[in-house]
Amino acid sequence: MIIRKSRKITYLSLVLISMLALTSCGDQAYFDEAYSFEKNNWSETDTAHFEIEVDDTIQPFNFIMTLRTSTQYQFSNIWVYVISEAPDGTKSKVAQRIPLARPDGSWIGRVSGTIVESRLKFDSKPFPMKGKYTFDIVNATQQENIEEVLDISLRVEKNN
Repeated sequence: MIIRKSRKITYLSLVLISMLALTSCGDQAYFDEAYSFEKNNWSETDTAHFEIEVDDTIQPFNFIMTLRTSTQYQFSNIWVYVISEAPDGTKSKVAQRIPLARPDGSWIGRVSGTIVESRLKFDSKPFPMKGKYTFDIVNATQQENIEEVLDISLRVEKNN
């Protein structure tokens, strides 16, 4: 009887320690910033601009975009250009498709009330050099304005 109680206590202790360890390591964000669109409209001239000061060139990083729209957004995806500039002036422009809805119209992202949050991990690599990097995310669709887009964010986190 005493042996069973001590095993239960040991087991519960291990579970609690594991839970504490996992919650303390939860946030790995090196950079996390959002750009909000005025009146929830993304115009073709609106650029989400992000600047990151990098001091680690060894650790690989995950690059994640999060787009928040309303449930009134009328398309199943959105195309964006991610334009990056390294400290030495080297530029890169990559088109990215952010999927938002399945063919049946159901949302892919997390829905909370009237807001849909869609995440896209679009790269995983180390930064090649130290210094200031800029990332611009622009509307790559054919429309002048995209309605019901609340904001877009860029998150850079260590890839452990």
